[in-house]
Amino acid sequence: MIIDFHTHLGHSRDGARQTLSDMLNVMRRFGVAKSVIFPIDEASPGPAYARMNRKIARVIERERSLIGCARLNPNEKKASFEEIDHAVRLGFRAVKLHPRSDRFNAHLAKPLFEAIDQKRLAVVLHTGHEPNCHPSEWHHIFKAYPRTFFVLAHSGKDLFREAIEIAKELKNVYLDTSTLSYYRTGQILREVGAHKVVFASDIPYSHLGLEIKKFEYLLPSSKREPVFSGNARNILRM
Repeated sequence: MIIDFHTHLGHSRDGARQTLSDMLNVMRRFGVAKSVIFPIDEASPGPAYARMNRKIARVIERERSLIGCARLNPNEKKASFEEIDHAVRLGFRAVKLHPRSDRFNAHLAKPLFEAIDQKRLAVVLHTGHEPNCHPSEWHHIFKAYPRTFFVLAHSGKDLFREAIEIAKELKNVYLDTSTLSYYRTGQILREVGAHKVVFASDIPYSHLGLEIKKFEYLLPSSKREPVFSGNARNILRM
């Protein structure tokens, strides 16, 4: 069983696009049982991605293989709190925060985490070497909410060693290796172990088959279950 923890739906301002039929077709092709799905960076997503989050809600209502994840924009604080409440009512399991594309920092986002924690939602956080995305900039939030699971998308990219150290320190922090090289993915597995890594493709920005193949080369089949599904089931309380 494979659960993909990082997928997008919609048409991004940068030109990337993924339709529902694209998503379902690629899942069938590569044997993915379930995917966590959230809005892409659209031009008119509504306040705190409200319009796109409703689209995700309609999709997961009829497609049982998809797991809803609401995207938030902390610059629109009131709307973000409303989206957190809506996410729970709509059956979503997580929220997505992208500090680079939505231009916010940890200080601005911090007020949202009390509500996220109370609602028992997981957090998918874009991390990288870009400003406001360094794993270390968010460390105090990870530590302040130990019962909230945080998945660090892309494991900090060039700052992957920061992500490694945080994941080793904190039980509630997991790493997503989507778009990372074979070498960096291998280093993460060696240093934090398969029990702290979740499979993620970042489609349409990467190739699902390519992301699966990395783990087929890096891990024997007997040790892939935590990465491919076990850790995700724990984080999503499935």
